[in-house]
Amino acid sequence: MQAMIDQARPNDTVTIPYGLYKGPIRITKPIQLVANDPVKIINPTEEEATLTIESDNVSVQGIHIVDKRINSDVAAVVIRGDQNFLENVIVETKGIGIQLRQADYNTLHNVQVIGKIKGDGSPTTSSGHNHGAQPEVKPKQTEKAKRGNGIDVRESDHNRFIKNQVTNVEDGFYVENSDRNHLEQNLVTNSRYGYHFMGTSDTTVINNIGMENVTGSQLMESRKLTVTGNQFLKQQKNPGSQGILLITVQDTLIANNTIEGNRVGLYLEQSSGITVKNNLLSLNFIGMQFLSSSDNVLTDNQFVSNVIQAQAQDSQNNNLNKNYWDNLQGLDVNGDSRSDLPYEMNPFYLGLTDAVPAYQLFFQAPGFVFLEGLFTSGAGSAIKDASPLMQPSDTVLIESGQTSGWGAGILGLLLLIGSCSIIYIGVRKS
Repeated sequence: MQAMIDQARPNDTVTIPYGLYKGPIRITKPIQLVANDPVKIINPTEEEATLTIESDNVSVQGIHIVDKRINSDVAAVVIRGDQNFLENVIVETKGIGIQLRQADYNTLHNVQVIGKIKGDGSPTTSSGHNHGAQPEVKPKQTEKAKRGNGIDVRESDHNRFIKNQVTNVEDGFYVENSDRNHLEQNLVTNSRYGYHFMGTSDTTVINNIGMENVTGSQLMESRKLTVTGNQFLKQQKNPGSQGILLITVQDTLIANNTIEGNRVGLYLEQSSGITVKNNLLSLNFIGMQFLSSSDNVLTDNQFVSNVIQAQAQDSQNNNLNKNYWDNLQGLDVNGDSRSDLPYEMNPFYLGLTDAVPAYQLFFQAPGFVFLEGLFTSGAGSAIKDASPLMQPSDTVLIESGQTSGWGAGILGLLLLIGSCSIIYIGVRKS
């Protein structure tokens, strides 16, 4: 295959015949590399990537890459160029799947990255070596293979990742010091972090799925991210698993996401300027946690069937309004479908279990519930929803120019008359 690539002129299309090929392969000029029939490339070397792109305007379509190296710092596929296009590519790896390094305006579409290391690694007899060792030193047969990131992006901007699938790796997408990237309709499963962002800005994460990872999406030391329309489901593999985790994040939008079945649905720590809007947080152990976070806005979210709806500690000046809490004991006096009683988050349980984690065993024990009431009685709460919804927002119907106050009043009067009649009849019989 390398000979065919070397003989091609810039902008040529190289069609690879059906077969099994040996890597490594290096592309250093703008060409189209196309496999219409099944084509597999296996990397037997210990140093180089199976496929390296060191050019702009390269297109690679339809190839299947198998990288058998373990614990290498170099991915199966390395891109060091701009405006390249990968489509319908399968990467099987025992390390890192794809690396982008100082690579801008590239597109990865319908790419699959499949990690071949079970769990956190297992003893292997495969050839390969640790790049921290001398090249001539062979690994021991008991060397423990470690999972690498699926798609690893560093110092690379304006890239698009569309409809890719990543499974059984360290982090599905790891994006560091890279801005204005776009992730849409991707799927990450059985990994540590599904989508991991470090030191990024102006990145969009839209309509992706993270399922059965340790954490669905982790945002750290980043700003101006847009996270909308995603599904973060069943992150339960660790006591600290979260659907979405934000640490030291500013000016970010979290909207229209489904966050379901996680240990913690949404977690904010040392974050500010976050807008959380129109999300569904359901069936989580803890729906939402705030720690040392302030000046955030949460509105029109739905908290349904979480064991603990929300907790907050050392978090002030957050604006919660018009969220739906299915355990709300509310009172709608004027019929505007909002409770005139606030929904308050109680920091007691979070503060106590942080100090003594073993106290989690006493969750919802009668003594804990009693202490919780004493702790907040007359003291207020760190965070509260001042005007919670009485019903989920998608079922609230208010016609313009009309209110439900009269209907509610008539119904209440009928119930009162009925109750009095029952009591009166019961008294007379006695």
